[in-house]
Formats: sequence, C-alpha cells, structure tokens
Amino acid sequence: MNDVAISLKNVSKYYKLYNAPKDRLKEALSPAEKKYHKRYYATKNLDLEIKKGEILGIVGKNGSGKSTLLKLITKVLTPDEGSIKVNGEISALLELGSGFNPEFTGIQNIFFYGTILGISKQKMKEKLNDIVQFADIGDFIDQPIKTYSSGMKARLGFAVAVHIDPEILILDEVLSVGDVLFRRKCYAKMEEFFKGGKTIIYVSHDTNSINELCTRAIFLHQGNIILDSDPNTVSKYYEKYLFANKENQEKIKNEILNLSIISDPETMQEKINVEKNESEYNKNFLKNSPEKQNAFLIPNMKPQSTVEYNDYDVGIDNIHIETQDGETVNVLVQDEVYNYCYTVSFGLAAKNASFSTQIKSEKGVRISGAALHNADIGVDVKKGDQYKVTYTFTCQLLQGTYYTNTAVSALVDFERIYLNRMVDAFVFKVIKKEKSIYAGLVHLNQHIEYKKVKSL
Repeated sequence: MNDVAISLKNVSKYYKLYNAPKDRLKEALSPAEKKYHKRYYATKNLDLEIKKGEILGIVGKNGSGKSTLLKLITKVLTPDEGSIKVNGEISALLELGSGFNPEFTGIQNIFFYGTILGISKQKMKEKLNDIVQFADIGDFIDQPIKTYSSGMKARLGFAVAVHIDPEILILDEVLSVGDVLFRRKCYAKMEEFFKGGKTIIYVSHDTNSINELCTRAIFLHQGNIILDSDPNTVSKYYEKYLFANKENQEKIKNEILNLSIISDPETMQEKINVEKNESEYNKNFLKNSPEKQNAFLIPNMKPQSTVEYNDYDVGIDNIHIETQDGETVNVLVQDEVYNYCYTVSFGLAAKNASFSTQIKSEKGVRISGAALHNADIGVDVKKGDQYKVTYTFTCQLLQGTYYTNTAVSALVDFERIYLNRMVDAFVFKVIKKEKSIYAGLVHLNQHIEYKKVKSL
C-alpha cells in the first residue's frame, strides 16, 4: 500500500431525481418512508488504484463521471457507497478559478486558496513571488477576480496549484486554455513534476496530449471504467466510440469491454509493440556499411494495435510503403523519398471525398499529416469506384519506430465525417543514413558552425 497514492473501492455516488418538486416534500413527510425518487448514479461500483508517480489520463464523453470522480478524490463530494483512500497532499484545479472568491483580489485569493488546502500563511508568503511571476497577469494581480478573463483565472489557478508543491496534482482541462506561451510554460512545469515523481491525474478531451503526457489512461463511461490501459490504446478506442454512429456505439462499447488488456505498463507495452523479426532486422542492418544504408522489408513486421472506425461501406486495403523504384519496404533510410500507398473501395456514393494520412511517434503523438480537404480539395465518387492513393514524403524522421493513421472522409449533410479511419494502420522503422548530429523525432537539416574567437 506504500506505493499507492489513491485507492477507490466499490465507490458509488448517486443523486436523487424527482418527477416534480412536490415529490421531495412528500418523501420527507412520508410516515412510511415511501420513496418518490429514482437514483441517478454519477459513478457506480467504481474501482481504481493509482500508484505513486503515475501520470493518469482520463477520457470520456460529457456526463461520463469525470468531474464527479475528481471531486470524490479531492473530498469536494463524499461517496454514498464504497471507500476512498488518499496517501499524499493533493492540489487540484478542477475548474477555471475553482476555490477563488470573485470579490477578492488575485493576491488575496492566493492566500485564500492556500488556507483551503491547509497551508500556512508563512509558507504561502515564501511562494508568493514565484506564483505571481508564473501567472504573469501584471497589475491585475491586485484586482478582484471577477474582473479577470477566463485565461487570467486559468493562469492564476495553475500557478497556485503547481507552486504549493503537492504530492498529487489534479488537472481538469486546464491546459486547453490560455495563450500558446502560457501553455508551453504549463507543460514545462508539468515536466518538472514528472521528473520529480509526482502523481498526476489529467483530464482532457485532447487525446494527443493524453498520449504525450500520460503513462496510463482510463476511459470512463456512465460512471465506470470500461478501459484501463496505455494511453495510446485508450485514446484509439475512445475516439472510435466517440466518432461512431449512435447505432454502433453499443457494439463498440461491448468490443472494448471484451478486450483482454492487462494494466501493467510493461506488459501493455509488450502488447502494443511491433511484431518484429529482430534477426532479419539485424542481418540487414549489419550487412550495410555505415556509409551506405539501404531501405529493406521485414516481412513479419505488422502493427498489433490497429483500430478501424468503419461505419460505412468503404474499405481501405493494400497499405504499404514503396521506394521510388517501386520496391516495398518498411525500414526506411533518413532523407530518402518514399511513397505511402493504399487503395480505397467505395460501396456507396460520396460527395467531396478526401484522403488523409498521419505519421505518429511510438507513443501515438502526431508528428505530421496531410489531407485533401485541408486545401478545400474533394472528389465526388460513385458506388463501386476504387482509388489508389499515394502519399509521397521525404523521410526526415530520425531513427525509431513510427505508425500511420489512414482515413477517408466526405461531406454528409454539409458536415465532414469519417467514412473509414484506420489508426495504427501501418508501422515502419527509420535507420540512420550516416553519422549525424541530430536528436529527437525529426531533423530540420540543422548545421553547427564554430570557430575560435579567442585563445589564451
């Protein structure tokens, strides 16, 4: 239990719903204690264990129980059933400016918020300058909160939440507001928390940030967890459910519930890793000299994590990468030009169809993408049409493993929707062309020049 930060066992929170206001009074005065309400469960029989140092992402549609779960953990709400144990000091930013008094100034609210969290005035004084500098809202710090914009409230709220040095930090959509520079500052501060081994719970509808920031994720649906896995897997199935037709959502939910996914991070990573033929990879890699690498094919390297959102009769097949000489490969060399190809078969007519492709990191973070509709280009197709799509790119990716998303969309009732979308449709590796100075995911043709300007 020493390595567990938060534990919820069989936790339920319900609200009483009455058909009419008078029913509430009738129930209160009923000598036979007759019930005039029905229960609405915001969470029901929920079990969750979060270990110290985990960064847990939470996704789910509006009304799925995300906010209720956070309020239960922070003791804003008390459970009607079950037990919750928290091992560590919590700082939470559940809503913009939550915990602030609109009549108080920014400075007054900093101390007010600290009092709510049980932090001494002296300790808050020591942190005051850091909080004010991080929030960077100028003279507004001495004005009442009610005069603040939503972005200013977010700045001040985040600054207070992260500077009181909590063991557990809870953030609810806070990184979706504010300007670009402030969001980058928030990410940098969170990186400090990650390196410091803090426990973080992060709620967001942005699956890209969930994939980038979190070590584990859960999918909440109707007050319970239907998927607990690595962020990439949870994001894929959450989006598959989110973008599905209403008539298909129950089917997809059952598909998710039937997944046999183990929550241990190392085991999960093994499950989503590529099926690699390491001996063939090493043989080809070593065969080529460092000065001259060539692209090649590993026959058994296929993604085991493909998720297809296919609500319409549109098929995506024959996905592969070719060299400019037409050779099929999946181990690419930096700076060479390749064609990412696939065929699309239409079982229906579609207006303004668009083809799109994304390239992602192993964690599922989008690196680059292209789509016809981004340039207001579309194709009117007939039932039975088949297209070959070729996405030509220069491989400026650095050494590593990468995945692709492939999609077909069209205008339906003046709204662009996916006809078919394949997440983790294809996997490929990139190897070095030669010795280089580059690091990261992509290179920008950087050069480093230096010269001695002074000598002792």
